Amino acid sequence: MKDMSLERQYRELKDLQEKVRQREGKDWSRRSLERQSVWREVLLSIPGHITSEPCLVRDLSSRGAGIQLNGLTLLPTEFSLSFDGFRTSSPCRLIWRQGDFIGLAFQDTGLYSALVEPNTKPALR
Repeated sequence: MKDMSLERQYRELKDLQEKVRQREGKDWSRRSLERQSVWREVLLSIPGHITSEPCLVRDLSSRGAGIQLNGLTLLPTEFSLSFDGFRTSSPCRLIWRQGDFIGLAFQDTGLYSALVEPNTKPALR
């Protein structure tokens, strides 16, 4: 049996993904959980800083969120996020960044699971 080149393996994988996408009749996503679209202000706290940074949550799941940083240029890989003025907060980990938009994972995934439950929509206002 001959070894396939990496390029050929990659092409075959992409072809297979496209076939699955067509059969399912919907968009294929790399996310394991659906995120809800949310437009809500939150506060981001960086360890060692006295002040917090206002940001905007654009999408949310029980495991993570997409955040608009509003011009924040430097961000460590670990920080805290609060939806309620720091009455409670959750440690977060930076997953990716694209300009002023980041994806984060909650370290304590149970804390925000109620925010994305269908029956708790009033909590997101």
